Amino acid sequence: MKSEQKLGEHARLLEAREGTAPWRRWGPYLSERQWGTVREDYSEHGTAWDYFPHDHARSRAYRWGEDGLAGFCDDKQLLCFALVLWNGSDPILKERAFGLTNREGNHGEDVKEYYFYLDATPTYSYCKYLYKYPQHTFPYDDLVRANRTRSRQEFEYELIDSGIFDDDQYFDILAEYGKASPEDILILLTVHNRGSATKPLHLLPTLWFRNLWTGRPGAKKPAMTGNRDTITADHPQLGVWQLKCDGSPRLLFTENETNDRRIFGTANGAAFVKDGINDFVLHGRTAAVNPAKTGTKAAAYYLLDIPAAGCATVRLRLRRAGLDDPAFDASFDETLVRCRAEADAFYDVITPPHLDKDGRSIFRQALAGMLWSKQHYHYDVARWLAEHHASLLSGSIVAVRNADWVHMLNDDIISMPDKWEYPWYASWDLVDST
Repeated sequence: MKSEQKLGEHARLLEAREGTAPWRRWGPYLSERQWGTVREDYSEHGTAWDYFPHDHARSRAYRWGEDGLAGFCDDKQLLCFALVLWNGSDPILKERAFGLTNREGNHGEDVKEYYFYLDATPTYSYCKYLYKYPQHTFPYDDLVRANRTRSRQEFEYELIDSGIFDDDQYFDILAEYGKASPEDILILLTVHNRGSATKPLHLLPTLWFRNLWTGRPGAKKPAMTGNRDTITADHPQLGVWQLKCDGSPRLLFTENETNDRRIFGTANGAAFVKDGINDFVLHGRTAAVNPAKTGTKAAAYYLLDIPAAGCATVRLRLRRAGLDDPAFDASFDETLVRCRAEADAFYDVITPPHLDKDGRSIFRQALAGMLWSKQHYHYDVARWLAEHHASLLSGSIVAVRNADWVHMLNDDIISMPDKWEYPWYASWDLVDST
């Protein structure tokens, strides 16, 4: 058995290299931050942070990429999956990482969240992520205010300094992914209540399409539909996929479209908009989600009451439509056990033998961090220039960011040192992962 396990990940890598099985097609390629990046900046003076702040991110459809917590997507980022959370007191759903802009932080831009890349294999046949979510109101304003008042010679004011984690009043949220096949992804979410009292957690695993249709004449819009415990996602390029949801969650649907009324003060172009699920969960606005259970963004809504020092689990399965085997029979747990064992066997082979137990753990998690830090990066400079009304024949091109990269068309998976901070195409730290 151990010999077979050692061959598992190595065999997948060989199949991926030879093109016989697309083991790398799906992975944690979703960025931690898309808001405030220069690809999303259409401002007059190139002030990306001000043009697309964190406060807009829940309501405004991105043009060039997507972001999320513990995110997973295909290698063209057509269909995205991520965790969405609410502790019952935050002013917004926790859909993405929060951080300070360059002007807000006393040491510049900085993410103010605690998330950890715990494990991963090169084909993402198994990977594991941890996010620490406070049980009380996330101190968004406090983080900004405190850091603005500090000088560059002082330490940064971190999330833990706010006291939000005192007395262990937080949730540990573990996301594990395991692949039964290149097109069959098992997702196990485990929520631990580290506090001393029973606490509710609103857990909304969310599936959505990257918006490639707004403002693009002739583009075919994909569609999601819901039926009992299943979200079906039909994309003209990707085909039909389904997110199977264990238990009895309520399926909520909206569109990945900008809430123009909130952002720009104009009429909405769509009946349902990107922040519709946020408004339904936090404010009870039933009209904010589509009762017909169709759209381009959908969530499986679980309300968990987790006892002190206890935990709860949620199982999901994202796979191509047409697979007939049951989604949540005993084989689900057996497959995840096998994925973990094959990950152990893979690292047994590649870890330097002279390392002690701690050294082996550090080596493995360091590689996991590198593997989780691959992200999909899309940038078509020709389209960018056209959208900025610039061209090679126009004198205005010199004032447009990245105008000298007119040959650039990137739609790839790249390795990044920091998926939250990476804001633009910088040739000195780009590594092609293909």
